[in-house]
Amino acid sequence: MYTYNTKVSYSRLDKTGKVPYHEIINYLQDCSTFQSEELGVGVEHLKAQNKAWVMLAHKIQILRELQLGEEIIVGTCPTDFGKVMATRQFFIKDRTGAFVVKAESIWGLIDIQERIPIRIREEDYCKYLKETAFDSIRPSRKLRFTGQGEIVGDVKVHGIDIDTNGHVNNANYLRMISDYLPKDGYYNQVEIVYNKEALEGENIICTKYCEEDGLGMSLKNNDGETHAQIKFKKI
Repeated sequence: MYTYNTKVSYSRLDKTGKVPYHEIINYLQDCSTFQSEELGVGVEHLKAQNKAWVMLAHKIQILRELQLGEEIIVGTCPTDFGKVMATRQFFIKDRTGAFVVKAESIWGLIDIQERIPIRIREEDYCKYLKETAFDSIRPSRKLRFTGQGEIVGDVKVHGIDIDTNGHVNNANYLRMISDYLPKDGYYNQVEIVYNKEALEGENIICTKYCEEDGLGMSLKNNDGETHAQIKFKKI
């Protein structure tokens, strides 16, 4: 189990004084990056092998809102490594050790030049210890929405949205759609399925779906190819 301690800083807050969804993901992906760097299998190590871990799906449950100045513990652990996919859990706890956020994710390994999936080999995970932090919350590999949907806007992908893997960072999909979410409601479960990486210069069309149990957002390019599907729900 890898953890790091931090505080909820002012720079993490949105205009309402809350920690938005994309900043929660930033906490979590920072944690897995810190772990990989400490184990010597981080960004530069993977780059030298022409490899990158990419997230395929994510489920996040927010048990309560984070508060400015609050001391928190951010943690992660890989739970399984298959031939083509791996799973990893994340959490945020308060200073008493109570869960504030639980998250579970599915990952794949890609060739960063060919932009294609590759098999996961023992050398790719041998330095990690497989553990579990909580009972699985089972992230979805597919999300489907009903009805016609309503196009609510589009977003141009800029250089600031791109990470070292050459595509839109996982957290930035949520940041891009933040203005299209209801102002009077707060969903405490977010599911994301990443279908196709978005690159600098692309235009992403955002379509909203009103579901019986929550809200769906579909992000597609101008050719109709889906970059990500996001489901917001109250649990």
